[in-house]
Amino acid sequence: VVYKCNPNFKFCTPKLIEAMPEYADIFIGTARGLDMIRSDTLLVVVDANNASIFESPEIADHVEDLVIIDHHRKTGELTYPPALTYIEPSASSASELVSEMLESVVSSQNLLKQEADLLLAGILLDTKQFTRNTGTRTFAAAQYLQSAGANPTDVYNLFKTAPDDLAKEARF
Repeated sequence: VVYKCNPNFKFCTPKLIEAMPEYADIFIGTARGLDMIRSDTLLVVVDANNASIFESPEIADHVEDLVIIDHHRKTGELTYPPALTYIEPSASSASELVSEMLESVVSSQNLLKQEADLLLAGILLDTKQFTRNTGTRTFAAAQYLQSAGANPTDVYNLFKTAPDDLAKEARF
């Protein structure tokens, strides 16, 4: 996973992912990612379909097999066609799409609670806490994630502002 300090993701990683042994050393920078590319490398890009907003467009330019999973309307052309594109603008979020895919192949008991929490956080963020762009698919995905252990209270806590940050904002 290429990790270029996206502020939305950076906020969640220390709380949920970085402490998990399953995810040790999985977040890398662009330079290391470029070094790891082989002829059989598959790059999966989620929540973006325009190379200009990829976390690392350089990696996308150098892999032969690219998959795109997104809920935004297609906004740009890539230098070469992806091996697979799943763009579904009627979905509430990319997390909803990924949850649907997982549900068809992974039992909810095999999904880690932290993974389910992060996917539910993505749905909550994109739907403004289930108040926009929701449908039966959205709630079905949330139900699957809850059966995997996602806890809405834990997820809401991810979005709370730390007291120090709140004080800084107040001073500003």
